[in-house]
Amino acid sequence: MPRVKSPLCPGMLLVGFDSAWTEIHSGGIVGIIYRTDGSCRDLGPPVIADFRKAEALILNWQSEQSPTATIVLLDQPTIVRNATGQRPVENLVCSSVSLRYGGMQPSNTTKSTMFGKEAPMWKFLRRFGGAADPTTQVTNTRVFETYPVLAMIALCWTITDQRHTGRLPKYNPDRKSFAISDWRHVCALTCEFFKKRKLTTIAEWVREAAEKHSPRKSDQDMLDACLCLLVALHLAERKDCLMVGNLDSGYIIVPNGDALRVELETRCHKTGREPSQWVRNFRMI
Repeated sequence: MPRVKSPLCPGMLLVGFDSAWTEIHSGGIVGIIYRTDGSCRDLGPPVIADFRKAEALILNWQSEQSPTATIVLLDQPTIVRNATGQRPVENLVCSSVSLRYGGMQPSNTTKSTMFGKEAPMWKFLRRFGGAADPTTQVTNTRVFETYPVLAMIALCWTITDQRHTGRLPKYNPDRKSFAISDWRHVCALTCEFFKKRKLTTIAEWVREAAEKHSPRKSDQDMLDACLCLLVALHLAERKDCLMVGNLDSGYIIVPNGDALRVELETRCHKTGREPSQWVRNFRMI
């Protein structure tokens, strides 16, 4: 007798998108279906994409898969209202990043190609409902800002050194500080995360990327897209997450990490902020 396919469980479309911030550059994007029974199905390996291709891919996935909702985790600020300097959330987070020998690019509207009125970011956001409130019920398409570097800190993916906090991996191939061992460190942890969820296509792509002797910046962009997707999965699995910042001046969503949360709350006290208003522990509704 012929085998009868069982119907797929309805589920959400989860997307990780590292946008590369401007119209002339490309980043990476990757998507999966997260079913109501907790299982996952990948939609292919990560691919290189600019804003236009990312929009087209998301719309195509929505058309083909008919998800109950779509969650996009984007590695780019989605709320930028300050004309100069840092956003308040960047001022809050940068101490944890710099403590681990990392740097954080300030976001402001003076950077016209990234955040000016005609920047491609705003058109992309308008197409998918704008910057969403992470603490409200997920319906339709929701776009949330994340930051892979902060996610790695939350997950304790740092590398041991003389500081008790460790240091961030140097995995950007365009930087002189790039270390192939650090690249493989990030790839190994990312691969294991997706293997546990039986997302074999994505896990295999990451495994092969780890074996490259000279990865390119585009490889890192696609790896960062996977890290954005990792955050989306934390939300979909209703694990504890952190919302750092606010809807007025900008926020970042990452997995909850006890040590990171304490650091950020301490930073709030030092900078005259009320921690409960700037560092919120939540689960997706």
